[in-house]
Order: sequence, then structure tokens, then C-alpha cells
Amino acid sequence: MTSRKEAKDKRRRELLEAAAEIMANKGFHQARLSDVGAAVGISGPALYRYFSSKEDLLAEMLIDISIRLVDGAREIVEKHQGSEGEEADPVQVLQALVDFHVEIAVTEPNLIRVQQREINNLDGNSAEKVKSLQRTYLGIWTDLLLSARPSLGRKAARLRTQFAAGLVNSSRFVIHWSGPDLIREHAGVMAMGALLAD
Repeated sequence: MTSRKEAKDKRRRELLEAAAEIMANKGFHQARLSDVGAAVGISGPALYRYFSSKEDLLAEMLIDISIRLVDGAREIVEKHQGSEGEEADPVQVLQALVDFHVEIAVTEPNLIRVQQREINNLDGNSAEKVKSLQRTYLGIWTDLLLSARPSLGRKAARLRTQFAAGLVNSSRFVIHWSGPDLIREHAGVMAMGALLAD
């Protein structure tokens, strides 16, 4: 990768992070592209070299985090497989997935907030792509939970994964006073309890 491409990718990431913070605080409709550009020292017209519109920026932001979640989950599952492809302990893999999700929640709470609140502002194709990625991500959790607790059945397992992920995502409401370390200490334990409760 050339240094110019690296610089452009770095600036694009900065813009996405700034947009997440602004949209998390102001909401999609109140946020302006000029606010996002100003946050990273880019003028309005120059911003259009990166994103064609505010809708395009939102779509890239939510598709990006959704892809990173799916890729991260798949990497965790692969990492826990043995060299001969033997099955890992599904509870251990679930714990790793929960820890991964907690880390995203505490390091990128603005993105979690925007994803939950602004998905309806995406165009149809982008919204469907994000929802499809979300289904894939939670499907990985569901498959592992079913391996650990086959008696649950798929519908109940899916419901539990939805609740557990929602529990972790709700940390965005308290991180401002609890701090990330306390969330790391408790959110994963609580999410695993919700997944594996008798």
C-alpha cells in the first residue's frame, strides 16, 4: 500500500470516528457533513472526496462496524478450532465472542449508539446489508449456544443471543460514569449468565 493510500485510509477512519461521535450526540438529522469535516480539519468541499453525502457516510459507518463484527467472530471461531479441525468447547468460544463484543462496546460506544438508533436512515440496500450482517453475526453466537445447550432449540437460542448482545450494547448508557474497566469486569459475566442460564 502506498503512503498516499495509507494517508487517505487513515483520514477516512478519522472521518468515520468523528461522524460516529457527532451522530451519537446530535442524531443523524442534526449532524452536518461540515461538522464532521471540521472535527478532523477538512473543509466541506474536500470532504466529498471521501463521501458523496451524509447518507453515504452513515452507510459506510454501519456497514464497516457490521463487517468488523462478523470478521472478528469468524476469526475467534477459527482460532479456537484445533489443528485437525476438531470442535472446540462451545462455551469457551462463546466467552471469547462475548469478550470481543464487550471490547467493541467499551471502545466504540458511539458506533453502537448510532447503529441502534439510525439504521432506519439508511437506504434500502444499505439497511438490508447491515441487517444481513447482523443476522450472520448473531447466527454465529446462536450456533455456538446450540452446541453448548442443544435442548434450547434454535428459536430460544436466538432469543438469548439477542438479549445477551443487547445487554452488552446497553453499556453505552452507563460508560460515562462507570468507565470501561467496570463494564469489562461485569458485562461479560452477565451476558454469559443470560446465554447459559438454566
